[in-house]
Amino acid sequence: MRIFSATAIGFMMLAFSPPAGAACVPPGNAGCAPSAGEERAKVERLLDAAFSTPHAIVSLEKLDGRSIETNGRGKYEMRFAVVLRYSGDKLRCHESLCPELHNYLLEIDEAAKTATVAGWLFFDQVDQGWQ
Repeated sequence: MRIFSATAIGFMMLAFSPPAGAACVPPGNAGCAPSAGEERAKVERLLDAAFSTPHAIVSLEKLDGRSIETNGRGKYEMRFAVVLRYSGDKLRCHESLCPELHNYLLEIDEAAKTATVAGWLFFDQVDQGWQ
């Protein structure tokens, strides 16, 4: 009987929980966060804007995150660390000193041809999701 009760409660929790990619209603809801795909896409855009050297993400770790509301608009702050592998002799920026990364920690391991980038990303909630 206890197994049946626990199973029934588990199914009820699944039935009444919101889907993983559900829109945040109302905007700025404290439980809202960008999807893993939105987080990865924003990190990829950051890296693509900074580096001219061909690179690929090896791992992306979300270290912390929180939803806030300012002026009635949803915002999300995410602390992350990403490891990327690059090709070529050196990891090169599109512009000198990689201005896109001036507030990020960048550690390069030239022998392994990997780099770790750590810092914060900020998202704005829009009708279609997060930017």
